Amino acid sequence: MADDSLPPSSFGPDTTRTLATIAPVARQSVVDAVADRLRGDILSGRLRPGVRLPSERELSLALGVNRLTLRASLARLEALGLITTRHGAGTVVASWRERAGLEMLGTLVRGLKPSDPTWHELVRSTLEIRRILAVEAIGLAAERHTEGDLAAIANAARVLCDHADDPVAFARADLAFMRSVCKAARNVGLELFLNTFARWPDEHPQLLAALYDDCATTAELYPAVVEVIRSRDGDTARALARRALERIDEAWSRRHPPPAPLAVPEPAPEERPRRKRGRTS
Repeated sequence: MADDSLPPSSFGPDTTRTLATIAPVARQSVVDAVADRLRGDILSGRLRPGVRLPSERELSLALGVNRLTLRASLARLEALGLITTRHGAGTVVASWRERAGLEMLGTLVRGLKPSDPTWHELVRSTLEIRRILAVEAIGLAAERHTEGDLAAIANAARVLCDHADDPVAFARADLAFMRSVCKAARNVGLELFLNTFARWPDEHPQLLAALYDDCATTAELYPAVVEVIRSRDGDTARALARRALERIDEAWSRRHPPPAPLAVPEPAPEERPRRKRGRTS
């Protein structure tokens, strides 16, 4: 943590600029609100990597919270890889792209709003990661499955189709389906990879509602997935799964376009100075 014994002015202009971007939060919001506020400032770029945060005293006053609340909030941000404490340098904004793990992806998205371009960037990354996982898992499952595996996959697909009217329940069933596929793929790494998303229905239901906003169309894909796994043709399975998921993701992107950049008004053309007419004699 930064040294409270130093006067506010000792941090120089960086501290002044940082404090200018931070407004107080409602007292009833406590730890979550403080962490969300600072997380949003970091992800949006308002607090850039390498910027040193003000002291606890200054930061708690700027946010309108006590130091215990602030410390708990900063601990959460450090666990996410968004800040780091350096000996002799205080608390510094970290490069979250280099420090945060994949398991934090949902938490990072939750801290933003759909009106924020970074939200769309992170969701697009989520869809692409899901596609990478699913395509390879389906390909390996086609090559390695047993009849017992195939029966489990087909059963999971039937359960999934029964929940097309409930995004969160559909997401849970989708995870169960993918788990049966990953087990058939005989790849522990893929199963651990899937665990990244296993807690999302409980921790990020609103995000899942946005991602699974057309369950009925998505559900139509699964019977074909079962059949292509049954074929034991891994290359064909990968190609078909990739094309199908790309179409689903492109349709989602059309339904949820990123916000248009704000138009910067063009400066008004400067008026030419009028010539002073000289006196006529």
